Amino acid sequence: VIPVEIVKERGCTFCPYYLGNYEKQPRCMMKTCAWDDENERFHPVLRELIPFYKEKMEKAEEKFLAMKKIYTTLLGMFADEMKQEELEKDECYGCAYGKCGPCIGICYKSMKA
Repeated sequence: VIPVEIVKERGCTFCPYYLGNYEKQPRCMMKTCAWDDENERFHPVLRELIPFYKEKMEKAEEKFLAMKKIYTTLLGMFADEMKQEELEKDECYGCAYGKCGPCIGICYKSMKA
């Protein structure tokens, strides 16, 4: 069992020796923690994970950029329609005063009521 404070402080969930939770308590398969308190460094095995996660991060970034490009392209295609829909949602959309210029504060609906 690993104290919750240590898990938060040292980031044990990234450690290859971390076994997850058992009965709601974090567990480690090492008898002694791989954390080196004197040098304040993790076990060298963790250093080998850096290239792996760097590669995963780069792939995720490429995928994100591709999705962002598709999203912005779609937004560009429908920008005028979306702008028109927003205008139609405005309560002053059908107002005779609002069609020829900006609102002057005289609401046709309140005058009619």
